[in-house]
Amino acid sequence: MNYLQVGLLLALLGGCNSQETTGPATSPAQMPSAEQGWDIYNGGVYRYGPSIIVNDDGSIDAWFAAEGDRYGERRALFEKEDAHEPIRLTGDDKAAQRFVMDRPFYGLSVICPTWHSASSNLTLSLYQWNTDYGTTVAAAPVAVKDYIAFEDNAELLITMGEHIPAGEYLWMLSNPKDTPGVWKRSQAVTGVTSYLNGVVTEGSFEAWCLLEESGGGLYWDQAAYRRSVDGGKTWTPDQMVLKPTEGTRDHFSICDPGVVKYGDYYYIGYTSTEDPGMVYNHLYMCRGTSPTGPWEKWDGAGWGGSPEPIVTFNGTPTAWGVGEPSMVIVDGTLFLYYSWNDTGDESTTTRVATAPIDREDWPAHLTQHGTAINKSSIHAADHCDVKYRKDLGRFQAIHTASRISAQSHILLWESEDGITFKKVGALPGSLKPYLHNSGWSGDAQGHIDPATPQFIAYAYGPDWGAWKTAWHPLKF
Repeated sequence: MNYLQVGLLLALLGGCNSQETTGPATSPAQMPSAEQGWDIYNGGVYRYGPSIIVNDDGSIDAWFAAEGDRYGERRALFEKEDAHEPIRLTGDDKAAQRFVMDRPFYGLSVICPTWHSASSNLTLSLYQWNTDYGTTVAAAPVAVKDYIAFEDNAELLITMGEHIPAGEYLWMLSNPKDTPGVWKRSQAVTGVTSYLNGVVTEGSFEAWCLLEESGGGLYWDQAAYRRSVDGGKTWTPDQMVLKPTEGTRDHFSICDPGVVKYGDYYYIGYTSTEDPGMVYNHLYMCRGTSPTGPWEKWDGAGWGGSPEPIVTFNGTPTAWGVGEPSMVIVDGTLFLYYSWNDTGDESTTTRVATAPIDREDWPAHLTQHGTAINKSSIHAADHCDVKYRKDLGRFQAIHTASRISAQSHILLWESEDGITFKKVGALPGSLKPYLHNSGWSGDAQGHIDPATPQFIAYAYGPDWGAWKTAWHPLKF
């Protein structure tokens, strides 16, 4: 779930049920501990809820929930990982940006803040660049559009109804009324020059060139992938490898990736919703032969059609719903764990379903087993990441409690059959405060071999939606 959806869970309580009263088979002294770690993402937005596979050669594949984007192939005219600030435009103010496009493009868009006003006006114009700024804006624009009474952070879009030829251009915002503005990043971008009232200004305004025609709507989250071959010390750059499909049931979001591999296929489960209020989530599934895709989404009967949930929430319409999957394969059976967060006595739970993984259409053959872990009496608990301990012959699950607080910690549960879990206790080690949405490593089928280096990761930090991601080796 995205960082706004996570907020819906903060008011919920999580905890253990009566299953734990018989006591765990693993003592706290036998639990793994988190050794001193390091950051693998330094904030700005977020990478959380990791799904981590340690391969036979020791390389590591990891998938994370990442911030969303807008539909349609786009090219940013600014550095997206940089901090930004709003610049107010009043009177005769003009904000403009010169840029070069090496291919035809469909249009250009600018996101404009209004400081919560719904009555701001601006004119967005696009010019063919000619010699210098003054000469360029003295000519007639290639395209122009007036925006009247637009909402805060609305996308102002300018197109010509057909592709615009490659070349050098300048866009301009002018004629401000009420409280409009433009977002600005502090870093400059090669080949892009920003102007404020005709004078070059440091940094870059936030604008996109649209490379294809699209509805252009916003999706909240997507799945990021990275790879390490040295135990998580260094990583490949993030790749955004799994995105929603525009105009379908997962249109708004792909979040909380949970991954296993069986045979030729990686399977990624994820959370999405059709509710613009970010509630009433469902659980979806896709598959691909590479950790970076392309992906075939489950369509209710097979792979590759318009996405349909494999688990549909049918609880309270205003509740968060279902999602945040974790998967383990044992003896040919897929164990699918997912959050079910409703109202009532079991408001924060992890449920479990099983399926024969060797069936091509296994999502159509899920057998539901109900609540595996009831966290409804543990303060601010979040999702479980489940693995199978090969040395113990038991399933083990971790989740955060007192999330995003100075008292945050990680609890461990275990099960002999993968259906009924008992709480063991708090995971020891050098964990950061304000942590949430943790995940730990295993092999491609979700098995932990303590003889192989294993790891735990989580997002942390007190600033909402601007979290770092920590990475720790585990000691068994």
